[in-house]
Amino acid sequence: MSSYLRKLGAKVDLGAVAQGVGNFLGGSGEEMDDGGVEELLERISDGVLADDRRSAMNEIRIRVSESPQAQLALGAIGLPVLINVLKEEREDVEMVRGALESLYNAMATELDNSVVSGISPCKVNADLFAREKGYVQLLLSLLEEEDFYVRYHTVQLMTEIISKAPQGCLQEAILASPMGVSRLMDMMNEREVIRNQTLLLLSSLSSSHANEEIKKIVVFEGAFERLFHIIKEEGAADGGIVVQDCLELMSNLLRDNSSNQVFFRESSFLAGVPSLLKL
Repeated sequence: MSSYLRKLGAKVDLGAVAQGVGNFLGGSGEEMDDGGVEELLERISDGVLADDRRSAMNEIRIRVSESPQAQLALGAIGLPVLINVLKEEREDVEMVRGALESLYNAMATELDNSVVSGISPCKVNADLFAREKGYVQLLLSLLEEEDFYVRYHTVQLMTEIISKAPQGCLQEAILASPMGVSRLMDMMNEREVIRNQTLLLLSSLSSSHANEEIKKIVVFEGAFERLFHIIKEEGAADGGIVVQDCLELMSNLLRDNSSNQVFFRESSFLAGVPSLLKL
């Protein structure tokens, strides 16, 4: 194993990951197949030329969408490099976009024959990421960036993390950030593509009975008013999938939550329900 792997693998044992997924990274052999990720990470972390670093980032983005070995290697040794880009290189929008897309591909792209012994590289990566509360809080801070695609890829990545990571990890990290839920709710006022992705994220966050605190904060931040507004914009009963997503989120916020139910009734939102039932 190279010095670079030893340096970055101190926090996450690449050998343990390899053992868990059999032949993905070469089994118990010393030379592990990382899908070419190690060399690309070196170019990003140690490179001097901006164009070469951007090229390396783009290549990682592609490789993790095509190779389970590359996905595992990125999760095991690459997270610190990409996180550093997101922290320290905000002015380089192309690098930030590339880092977010690479992370998303490493968690969202389930490749053929990529699951061995019941272990999915995408789920492993989502778990590794979600356990670091500082990583999730970094994503929340990216929602304030001016670039549209940075905000979109951030919401997209968070939606994927919550679908793959163990239940509660992402929720706890969001609650640990004083303005975490507020930043997510701000995305409901964004252009349609971000708004619609945020609906999916909030639905996932509020789907479990264990997330009562998040449900209350989302309602306090004006969720019902925004949802009714979106439903009206989308054609109410004649609307499509976006209206369904709004209704699903509304249902999650009300289910088994007496305080939200009382607020919904006493704030006259109940009067708006009949219009949703007109065919």
